[in-house]
Amino acid sequence: MTRSVKAALALAKERPEIGKLRAARELRSRGIHLSPSAVHAIWKRHGLATSYERLLNRKASLSDSQRALLNRRKLSRQLLGKSEPTSRVRRERLIAAAAAMLERKGYEGASLREICALAGILPGSLYYHFKSKEDLFVTLHAEGFRQLNEAVDTALARHSDPWARLEAACAAHLALLVAGQDASLVTGTSLFQTAPPALQRRLNRDRDAYEARYRELIGALGLAPGVDPTLLRLNLLGALNWTRIWYRSGRKTPQQLAHELVQNILRGSLVTRSRRVATVN
Repeated sequence: MTRSVKAALALAKERPEIGKLRAARELRSRGIHLSPSAVHAIWKRHGLATSYERLLNRKASLSDSQRALLNRRKLSRQLLGKSEPTSRVRRERLIAAAAAMLERKGYEGASLREICALAGILPGSLYYHFKSKEDLFVTLHAEGFRQLNEAVDTALARHSDPWARLEAACAAHLALLVAGQDASLVTGTSLFQTAPPALQRRLNRDRDAYEARYRELIGALGLAPGVDPTLLRLNLLGALNWTRIWYRSGRKTPQQLAHELVQNILRGSLVTRSRRVATVN
């Protein structure tokens, strides 16, 4: 093993958190002239290409700051996978990290620094993909609605009866809300929460388009005179989204909950009300 290889490996152990550029500069100051790509090649041959691998290799003797960095890298890998961060992957990581952080802390409470740390990306790199925190959230919001709409489309394709279609849409919504990705959770929550005014105006297009799907589904039911379809839609979406607060797996499935809500409660009460009105008249 040459002196330069030994020096590069020793530095990986001594300073596992630094990248190849800083490592090359540090080695140069010690009289070892290696390019950043040469440093990376040496580290890669020995399974030390990423900071996570270098930190993990020295896990028993890390400083507090290094251990904190290892924990962030580990969480990021669990959440976002282990692939090398191309531009597309970095963007996807930021969206996924934003979803996780916003789900925990809300829009106002989540900082860009926390989001970038969870994504394993330097804070300044975020602005290559998004102009601001608001732009990041708008993109996340759109992704969540893409997931919801895709799930609803798949569910509706299997049904023709209006009540069965409404139930299927609700079941698809619930399935993503209680067991889906964080993007779906943030989007579902946004249906009954408000954001700062400027941001809310940007969110309303996707939100209104999704609500319009339920307006159409409810409009196809042939409701009795006197039933307000707007209140019905709003109450239904409120009930669906509140489920994530109290839902516990192992009791009823999203499909069973949707059936209970649509067929037994909603349809049953409307039928009973219609009969009462008919009797009075």
